[in-house]
Formats: sequence, C-alpha cells, structure tokens
Amino acid sequence: MCPATPTLELVIDRDPAVLRRPRDVATPSLVFPLETTIVELEQGRRRTRLDRTGFAAIPARTRHRVHAISPAPRVVTLGVSAAARDAAQREYAPHVDPAGFDAVVGAVRVLPRTRWVDELVHRYVFERDVCERHGSLAVRFLETELVKELYFLGEEHRAGRTRAPVVGEGSALVERARAAVEATLFEPFSMPALAATCHASASTLLRAFRRELGITPGAYVRERRLDEALQLLESGRYGVAEVAARVGYATQAAFATAFQRKFHVPPSRVPRRAAVAPSLAPHGRLPRRPGRVGGGG
Repeated sequence: MCPATPTLELVIDRDPAVLRRPRDVATPSLVFPLETTIVELEQGRRRTRLDRTGFAAIPARTRHRVHAISPAPRVVTLGVSAAARDAAQREYAPHVDPAGFDAVVGAVRVLPRTRWVDELVHRYVFERDVCERHGSLAVRFLETELVKELYFLGEEHRAGRTRAPVVGEGSALVERARAAVEATLFEPFSMPALAATCHASASTLLRAFRRELGITPGAYVRERRLDEALQLLESGRYGVAEVAARVGYATQAAFATAFQRKFHVPPSRVPRRAAVAPSLAPHGRLPRRPGRVGGGG
C-alpha cells in the first residue's frame, strides 16, 4: 500500500521576499532552482551561486537564506524526513549506509544536477503540485530515488569525485529526442525514425542518451510508458488489459511483469484515486486545480 502522506516536505517559492527569509528547519533540506532561476545561497559568511546545473544539500538546523538573482524565481525545497531516509536505505541496502548518509547530510554541499536528478525533481513537482497526488506509488518511487541519488552524489562529493551536470554536450539533442518521444509516446518505437526526426545518426543519439540518462532511447520509452500506465490505472477508469494495450504491450502478462519490476506492486493492486478527473488525456496528464503546495508568493 502507498503511504498516506509523502515523506518529503515540498515547498515551492516564487516570491523573492519569501526566499530571503532566514531558514532553519528541523530536517536536512535540498534546494533546487528550476528552469532559468539563479539564486545565491547564504550560509554564515559563505555565499554560493546556484542555477539549474546543481542543487544544494543543507543540514538540519542550519540557518541559511536564499537570495533570488533572477527577477521571477522558482525554487523547490525538499525536506528529507527520517522516513524518506529509511525508505531509501531499505530499498538500496546494503549500498546506502546509515552512517554514510548522516555524513552526507551533515555538511552544506552543492551537488551536480545530473539528468536523472533533474528528471526526478521535475516529475516530483508535477505529481504533487500539478496533479496533487501526494501519496501515490509514483510519489513514493520518486522520493526514494531522490534520496538515493542524494546519498550517492554526496558520497562522491565527500570522496572528491563528481559527475557531469545536466547542462552539457548533447543536452539539446536529448531534449529534442524527448520531445519527439512525448509527441508519439504510444506509437510503435523506431530508433532510426527518432534519429531522423532529431537530425542525428542513431549512434550519436544512443551515445547522448547513455551519457545523460544512463539508458537507451528504447528503455526511456518503456519507462515513460510505464509512468503513464500508472496514472491510467490510478484514475480508476481503465482495467489492466486495456491499459496494457494503450501503452503498447502485446500481452497483459508482459505488461504486468514490467510494471511490477518498476513499481514493486502488481498493476491489479494499484489503489484508485478517490476523485477522478472528468477526462483523462492520452498521456494521463491531469488539469491543474486551484491551490498549491507550500511556499509563498
């Protein structure tokens, strides 16, 4: 079953005046500037510039401020609870070490925004701020992945190693490919056709995906289809067999195996949302409803 409440506290700030207020929270927190937002993190005498290429990890009870340099900022802060830490440790034991995790979140760190971390934080905001699905399977998965990535990036930082940030060679190509995939997500996938759409060779596109996302374009398509399958199942409007066909699986059995491998629950046991949107778009995207999560401005 999904947890009744999320294990990460989500705050979205758009008001520079709210951002500047002193912060001293009870849990470790992660600060992500979104899109073109640039901010300056002030902690004691230390000032660090943050943009979409990185994010900051702030220890619990560490007084700090965030100064917006961009005129219209959008900054996401995630509070990492003990429950979120424990979930990542259970899922990735023995690779996520409790003592190592405490060391990672025990100091202010600016970590690189890898493509996977960038994907995770944007999808997390979409699930909770846009769709208002705070206790779904997707939210649980995203929270665990975010905390796991915090741990491994932090361990590399402690060891003096680093990874490439989200902005780098090939990003424009991958962005074009991802946009093309989204436009034809449930149509038969063809690597040559995708490469031609992006005006690149198949080998160049494959290298770019592996470098930035760590997977092939075909694997990315399968992951996205499963993400959408989860939303369709949670809507309560479709049965498992229909969802399997809609997202491109030849058999219900193959779909069930892939779905359980990713979300750790059979598709037949996905909890349905109590309130169903009047209509569900082909990609499962829900309309924005009034209200928002946390933050000021």
